[in-house]
This record gives sequence, C-alpha cells and structure tokens, in this order.
Amino acid sequence: AVVSTQSTGGGDQFRATEGIQLQRFFSMFYFSINAGSVISTALTPELRGMKCLGEETCYPLAFGVPALFMVIATAAFLIASRWYVKIPPLGNPIIDVAKVTWTNLFGKESPEKLYGEKKVEETKQIYRILAVFIPFPLFWALFDQQSSRWVMQADRMNGKVGSFEIKPDQMQVINPAFVMCLIPCFEIFVYPLMRKIGLSTSPAFRIVVGMFVAALAFIVCGFVELAMEQRVSAWNDAHPNDVRTLSSMDKENQLHVFTMIPQIFLITCAEILCSITVLEFAYAYAPPSMKSVCQSMMLLTSSFGNLVVVIFTKVSKRDLYQYFMWAGIQIFASLLMYLICRRVQAPLEEFKKKNLVGDAVEMTNTDETQKRSKAYEE
Repeated sequence: AVVSTQSTGGGDQFRATEGIQLQRFFSMFYFSINAGSVISTALTPELRGMKCLGEETCYPLAFGVPALFMVIATAAFLIASRWYVKIPPLGNPIIDVAKVTWTNLFGKESPEKLYGEKKVEETKQIYRILAVFIPFPLFWALFDQQSSRWVMQADRMNGKVGSFEIKPDQMQVINPAFVMCLIPCFEIFVYPLMRKIGLSTSPAFRIVVGMFVAALAFIVCGFVELAMEQRVSAWNDAHPNDVRTLSSMDKENQLHVFTMIPQIFLITCAEILCSITVLEFAYAYAPPSMKSVCQSMMLLTSSFGNLVVVIFTKVSKRDLYQYFMWAGIQIFASLLMYLICRRVQAPLEEFKKKNLVGDAVEMTNTDETQKRSKAYEE
C-alpha cells in the first residue's frame, strides 16, 4: 500500500508534459529505496552486535533505530504535505472495471450506453496494461534468485580477502550499491546517448531490453557454475582417492566470490531497465482514477514470480541446468513482451494523448491547477 501510493503521489507532482522529469523521478525514487537498503544492511548488524541491557546482542537497538528513522520520515512527510499537489480519489475503479467487463461479456445493452464511453475506454486501457504485466512474473522469478540460489552459489566459493572472509549473503549488498551508482549513469549518459543516436527510450523498449539483459546475467551465472564444476572434476581426476562434490570441495580451491560480480552487474542493469521503467509505465499509461491500482497490480507480479520459482525449481536438482533453463525462460519472456508491446503500444499511446488533452481542458480553471501552478512558480 505504501509503495504504490508513494510512487503515484510522487508522479502527481509533475505536469503532463514533463515526461523526462517523470522518468527521472522514478529513477531517484528507486535510488532512495536502494540507498535505504544499503544503509540498513550495513548498519543493522553493527547495532545488533552491540552489548546492551546485560545481553551480548542488542536487538532493541537494531529494531529501535529503524523505527526512529520511520518516525522522522513520517514527520517530514506531514510537515511538507502542504506543498504537495493532492489529487482526490475518483470513486472505486475496481468496481467500475468489473461492471464494464460484466456488461460487455453478459449484458444485453452496450457498456458505452450504461456507463459512458470514457469508463469503457479506461477499462480497455487497464486490460492493455495488464497484458504488458503478463511476462513480468518471469522477470521477478530470475531477479529474486539473488537472495536464494545465487547466495547458495556464493556459499560454495572462496570468500577470502586477506584476513577477512566475505559471507555469502553479504554479496547481496553489491546489487543496491550498483543500483545507486548506475542510476545516475543511465540518466546522465545512457538514455541521452540513446536519444542522440536515434534509439527509442520508450518504456516498452527499455523493458524488453532489460529482460534480455536479465537472461544474459543467468547465462553468465551458468558459465560460472560450469567453471566451478570443472574445478571439482579436475580435483577428482588428480585425487581419485579423495573424491569431492561441488558442496564438499574446499572453498580455497574454488573460484573467488568476486567472480559473481559480472552477473550481479548485468542483473542490476536489467533491474534499472525493467523495475524502474515499469513503475513509470504503470503510472504514465494508467487512467487517472486507476494509477494506484495499476501500481499495486505491478507489485503483485512479484508474488507470482516467486510462485513460478517454486514450480520450475523441481525441473532439475542440478544448479547448472537450472541457470541455463532460467535464461531460456527469460528469453521467451522477452520475446513475449516484445509481441505484447507491439500489439498494445499504439492504443496505449493514443489513450494517453487523449487523456492528457482531456485533463488539460477539464483542469483549466480548477483550484487544483491553480495550486499546481503556484507550487511551480514558488
């Protein structure tokens, strides 16, 4: 609820003509989420390890400091709320969509006659957006394996860096750190360069490219796993009386954990191209009364992604096959996304343009427009 309304409320602060600024807002919104992730991942274990209340660990401090930060953030939000553009709720969009859909399928009269052409067009737009969301669970199925299968891969690798040893789950810090570094790079260099050489920076194009990059990340991951298995085979050939498996192999004789950095870099690029872009997409193309609903539906695809992992994990117990299988699944998802976007992109854009023109006419003399103009002038 918080994430969907945060992103929608932030998007409401921009004018309809400020598409590039809206894109940058969602990038910085995602940047702030990952900045919080890096800080909490680094700070919370240190706070937990301190002694307090006669105990060797201090969980009250580890939970209390984040709670205090949340109180400060809420207070800052409330203090600044008087300057925000606030668009009031516009009815119950879910019920409206259900009514239009039911009438279209089973009603004797046309939905346009009962509910008006605007409601029908908004319902059609919702279904177009949902169609774009269809392949997204497959993207999340790959992305979320950073915290599961990739951690298990790191657990079989050499984590020694001098006298310090990197724990497998600590490799997860690299992803949000990469996000914080790469978001400015994409906004300042990559996207302007794409526009300069004539490449599209539309949400659909970025999402499709991001899915291909996610597949490439798992291909790289598969070759890393293959190299690890080859080291085990070489050991067994040289030591026939001391046969090892991938799990029992001495970590000192395995690849270093930093070998995973290229695949983490690629999955981070895919995250920026897909995860940030779909936030922008769900806001920019949704009907005004359904922007938060579309954001919520987008977040729901992550849950379906976890379900996909549970189903496909049973296909093979060998991680090597799993990695290449997921890469193939993601390539399929990329092609499916391309075909869906090719089909719905034109009507999505047409609805968006009509909606922008209609909103501009409707809001010309409203108090909300005057507040918005005053805020920009200040």
